[in-house]
Amino acid sequence: MMRGLFFLSLLLAVLGWASPDWLRWGAHPDEGFTRFVFELPLGTSYDTKVGGAVVRVSLGLETSEPATLRPGDAAVERVELTPAPEGTLVRFYLQPGASAKKPFVLEGPEGRFRLVIDVLHPEGGKAAAAPPPKSKPKAPVVVVDPGHGGPDPGAVGYVKEKAITLDIALRVKKILESKGIEVVLTRDGDYDLAPSYVKDFDERKRIDLDKRAKMTNGDRNLFVSVHVNSAERPARGIEVYYLGKTLDPRTLALAVAENGGGELGQRLTQKAESTAEAALADLIAQGNLQFSARLANEILEQLIARTGTINRGVHSAPFYVLRYARIPAVLVEVGFANHPTEGRLLARPDYRQRLAEGIAAGILKILGNGSYAASQR
Repeated sequence: MMRGLFFLSLLLAVLGWASPDWLRWGAHPDEGFTRFVFELPLGTSYDTKVGGAVVRVSLGLETSEPATLRPGDAAVERVELTPAPEGTLVRFYLQPGASAKKPFVLEGPEGRFRLVIDVLHPEGGKAAAAPPPKSKPKAPVVVVDPGHGGPDPGAVGYVKEKAITLDIALRVKKILESKGIEVVLTRDGDYDLAPSYVKDFDERKRIDLDKRAKMTNGDRNLFVSVHVNSAERPARGIEVYYLGKTLDPRTLALAVAENGGGELGQRLTQKAESTAEAALADLIAQGNLQFSARLANEILEQLIARTGTINRGVHSAPFYVLRYARIPAVLVEVGFANHPTEGRLLARPDYRQRLAEGIAAGILKILGNGSYAASQR
């Protein structure tokens, strides 16, 4: 399994899929250069500074958090993306002997344009051929996303979804970190990710989901979003989802609800469906969805083993928080807030601990560390 994840990550990095959706690159070794392309919405402001060992590009485009991309390229050692007051600052750190040509602009698809920077390889490509310095193996990085938060309580019944998801996520983080896994939480308190000046609930929800979704960059290995379910009629059990389309009305209604509900939920669900449809024609995305389905099955199996509750299965659905994922990504519905038995169970710390252990065990199994899963059986 680890070998499969490694080759998927390697292929994504080679093709530039580890970058944001507006930045990609491709090496042209025969011509001696690597081309970096920013595909930007029309009207996006930009400023470039070329010269020396660092190329700087300022964009009027928002970035959710800092990121470092390593193209493994003869021309560029790393690319750093940093949020800035005007949007995003992108720095290209060139390999010794590499040099950047003057940026130029090309026409893009409808509604977009392309800012292009060509970076010349060092003569003979010696920088790329040099052996990398020895370093400790990098720990796997897992993003855990406690659903909702702040002004958005999520499902409300015997418990509030936003409180339960945060508690479970913190417990998962503690378990994984004890096993040497680095964990990134999308939130660690009762808040959402929208700026404080945005007052409209729908707009806050859209921004919040978009920022969570964009935290699935190539420096990370897995993404797990934790949620609590609800139903008009009494229902209980655990189900896990990965990105895809669905013909099941109940599943579609759940996706709309988790995507903000109402008109906003309908709109974001349609966007997620478009992403899922595009993935069917993309071999890289297809491979990622297969790994996502495996992750979903492993987590569900471990959760059912620890709770003994109803297994509601693994399904595909157009959840907006999964739409940008270039790594295996799933959404876990750990139970029903308004079920008289399950809702009360979710209110108990010992039951939430069992849920956290199940999620962590499934993650560790996918990452190739079976020691924790075995010790819990």
